[in-house]
Amino acid sequence: MATLLTFKPSFYTGERDLAAIAALINTCRAADGLEARTSVPRLQENFADPQFELGRDLRLWRDVTGALMAVAQLWRTAPMTNLIAHLQFDIHPQARRSDLAAEIVTWAEQQLQQVGQQLNLPTRLHSGCRDSVIERRDRLEALGFLPVRYFFKLQRSLAEPIRVPTLPAGWLCRPINPQQEAAAWVEMFNQSFVDHWNHHPLTLEEYRYYTNHSTYEAALDWVIESPTGELASFCYSEIDPEWNNRLGRLEGHVNLLGTRRGYRRQGLAKALLLVSLQQLRERGMAIASISVDAQNPSGALGLYQSVGFQRVKSSTVFEKVVIP
Repeated sequence: MATLLTFKPSFYTGERDLAAIAALINTCRAADGLEARTSVPRLQENFADPQFELGRDLRLWRDVTGALMAVAQLWRTAPMTNLIAHLQFDIHPQARRSDLAAEIVTWAEQQLQQVGQQLNLPTRLHSGCRDSVIERRDRLEALGFLPVRYFFKLQRSLAEPIRVPTLPAGWLCRPINPQQEAAAWVEMFNQSFVDHWNHHPLTLEEYRYYTNHSTYEAALDWVIESPTGELASFCYSEIDPEWNNRLGRLEGHVNLLGTRRGYRRQGLAKALLLVSLQQLRERGMAIASISVDAQNPSGALGLYQSVGFQRVKSSTVFEKVVIP
């Protein structure tokens, strides 16, 4: 039952808020048994996303003493045939029996309703949850969200043998040049994921933002070029030193893997994945991880399992209809 605690919403007032936001998020993740953490520099990077507007998409809630007790982020996608936004929110464990979650969802819905009505588009609100965090799952369902998509995190030991990748004659596997080949990479990415769930076209501005992240390494960003010179498939992996140092791990994560339409079923993605595993092992990593949409239409889950990945965690994306 909700308590009578009182909280006041407030806008982001500048970088002086970042330390409190990071501390709150980290407290919540620790309480929920989640491995991820954030920091002031990481928040600064995240909030610099060209799709995110601090004054519009970030909201804070404080208690009567001024202590930060909740933070909500609304990540919008470019409107197409519908308008979809992802709500990420963190509530301090001491305030979770209050009405804060309902207040946060109401704020997000109001943010989207105005835009959805102006554009005359169906509008949906998404929010994700690790399946092990039962309290969060129950709260989302109580607030009218329904499960709509399921995701797995897979892992593979890099001590196990990695098969030698093979390509058809005339194909070239090489690192991408993110400065000179940005437009070609974005076109390939959009053609690769156009038939995937919740895809919205990537822009050049967003691509340049992502390739300037502190954890981005062009040496771990590979493509396969067709005999005619077209970029056909891509694989980008990442090593997060903060994550590894804090958890005492040597883990690399395969962030992106895809093949554009017209080039599928030729073993290109599998070859790139094997190259990525070799690169991570050469960098001293002991484990590789990858996330997958359990309902991926291109059979990604089967591909990952075929090279030794096994499921270790699961998550669910929930959806609430804002405008039918």
